[in-house]
Amino acid sequence: MSTPFYRLAVVLLLTAGCKTTRLPSSFKPVAASTDTGILNCFVAGTTLQGETVWCEASAVAFDGRNLLFANDKDMPAQLSPVFAKTPATLADSTQAPTYLMQPAYAAGRKYEDFAQTPDRKFVLLTTAFDRTKPGSSDWDGYNTILYWPTGHEQQPHVLAPDDTSRTSIAYRTKLARALATSEFPEGAPYFKVEGLAATDQQLLFGIREVGESFKRFKPVDKIVAVSYTVENTATGARIRLNDDWRVIADFDPAQTEPTLPKPLSLSSLEYDPGRHCFWLLTSIETSSQLDAYLWYCTPADLLANKPFSLVRDAQGQPLRFGHKAEDLTILDKNRLLIIHDDDRFQLPVGSKTRQPNQAPYTIVTLK
Repeated sequence: MSTPFYRLAVVLLLTAGCKTTRLPSSFKPVAASTDTGILNCFVAGTTLQGETVWCEASAVAFDGRNLLFANDKDMPAQLSPVFAKTPATLADSTQAPTYLMQPAYAAGRKYEDFAQTPDRKFVLLTTAFDRTKPGSSDWDGYNTILYWPTGHEQQPHVLAPDDTSRTSIAYRTKLARALATSEFPEGAPYFKVEGLAATDQQLLFGIREVGESFKRFKPVDKIVAVSYTVENTATGARIRLNDDWRVIADFDPAQTEPTLPKPLSLSSLEYDPGRHCFWLLTSIETSSQLDAYLWYCTPADLLANKPFSLVRDAQGQPLRFGHKAEDLTILDKNRLLIIHDDDRFQLPVGSKTRQPNQAPYTIVTLK
């Protein structure tokens, strides 16, 4: 458990980084799903080693010019798990994405979430950090955070203690120890990162699962924070992480909204500098059900470990997505874009049915 001194220090860091610590007490966003569509990630019939490749889009970011997407599955050599489209061609199946072919993108495996710094100078992309192979570096790519100056996605850097590492495996132990519990006092053997947000001074990791292994875990909604600085070097600006990793929030959707399906686990975390709030996506995935909900919280309430509030529609009902919502990005002052990773469910999207090479999306308008 954090000491009072540490928690005060983190509060100061986070609130300073967010500029404004509280929204008006009347802030209760009313939202509606105003558009749904299908993103064509690659051409139909794409295969890898004789098997159909599915687009399981897990991350999205709008950098002011392009929409960036990431697929959490490996791709054939002529493609990339990270690609871009302009907002105008999002729903245009005749316009192929621009695939980011730099080796760093292919080396990272199982991407889960984009983040942007509030000043929009950097874009970051994290993998799940959900596996390693003892005695081998074969799976180190599952433990990778990439970042680049906005607009320079062709020049990704690996976030690491040095400038030569090809993965971020050095930070896996830091995350594991931050997630230590009475059951795992030395750190969580298994965990899964599905959210990443950035304030001016901190990175926040959203944790979806914690446990003994990928077969034995508990769904969670925890947030781990670590402070960072930007260092100017001879080869350009570099992000450096400090050594103050801590769990700052442990949210329980079932306690806050008992009528929602269970268990709802964190699938995205985003800081919104325009509204000075955090957005949170939670989702449920079973053999027969995909569902997701949108929540919000002020920075001050997040640091006080107060629960997120559910976003509702004009009728007061929970804003519900009949898909596994995986990430969101801010399009403008009124709209959010949410990308869905429906795995291999072929669900209807409007009048169409999602195909293996496609990913559904929803545009949410805030009122």
